[in-house]
Amino acid sequence: MHVRLPIRERVLMLCLSAAVTLGWVAESKAEVAPEVQSLLGQPQALGAGQFRYLGLKVYDAEIYAPRGQGFDRDGKYALKIEYQRKIRRKILLRASLDELERIEGDRADHPEILQKLTACYRDIRPGDRIVASPRSADALRFWVNGAQTCTLRHDNIRDRYMAIWLGDKARDKQFARQVMAEQR
Repeated sequence: MHVRLPIRERVLMLCLSAAVTLGWVAESKAEVAPEVQSLLGQPQALGAGQFRYLGLKVYDAEIYAPRGQGFDRDGKYALKIEYQRKIRRKILLRASLDELERIEGDRADHPEILQKLTACYRDIRPGDRIVASPRSADALRFWVNGAQTCTLRHDNIRDRYMAIWLGDKARDKQFARQVMAEQR
């Protein structure tokens, strides 16, 4: 399913897609979000990255796990992304689908995943954050600014969605390696 976006949003989408290709730089020192604290008790940051495009910070990202656990793909963890730019929901959706297609190729269930993600995302303003945390291999919970927006249920969605940041084909391999080094 392809959505025809207005020219301004297509240009922004192209810029964001190109920016993802450039990877994340530096480290984030952001605070632990209350929903991450609630999910993990005493969270420990396992990896952090900062995504910039043309020198402008777009977002900071961090992966958390319970203190002392290290990264366990099947265990509890949370991905927090804190945005510094205004981004429309349809741009976030398109970027997520583009990354899934880049990693997995064209799959028949991508439109279904995109439809389910629509309930999870919101338009983003500077300072907003999205947190994603697996509930199981087939369920991911999403929060926007501390309010849970959805539980996305889909076969193997945890590993498929999180592969955008943590998989072998992640755009920022340094960030993925940093997190995976914490794997028990």
